[in-house]
Amino acid sequence: MIGLIMWYFLMPNKHSVYKECVSQNVLHPEIVTAQSILETGHYKSRVCIEYNNLFGLYDSKNGDYYKFNTWQESVKGYKNMIQYKYKGGDYYKFLEDIGYASAKNYTSVLRVIDIK
Repeated sequence: MIGLIMWYFLMPNKHSVYKECVSQNVLHPEIVTAQSILETGHYKSRVCIEYNNLFGLYDSKNGDYYKFNTWQESVKGYKNMIQYKYKGGDYYKFLEDIGYASAKNYTSVLRVIDIK
């Protein structure tokens, strides 16, 4: 029971994720925070809860999602696995160009997610 209570208070939310993105110098933290909301269904997905994975980062070598010790580590993972490819310009176009999500309207949905 104590573990569940601790998880509840330590679980991510749009404000804490944005703040973590800024503290880790993630580029376009508002867009990346919106991605975390979309990818996890407002931080309720199984992958978020069980794997601390906010971005659906997939390990194709092992055929499963990456598991992180904390959700903060998944922010670092996003920066290291995704953003290293970014060379500037329109970040939404970058996400489309690298095929980040298979949904056609992925970036359109990101644009309307309120992180404030």
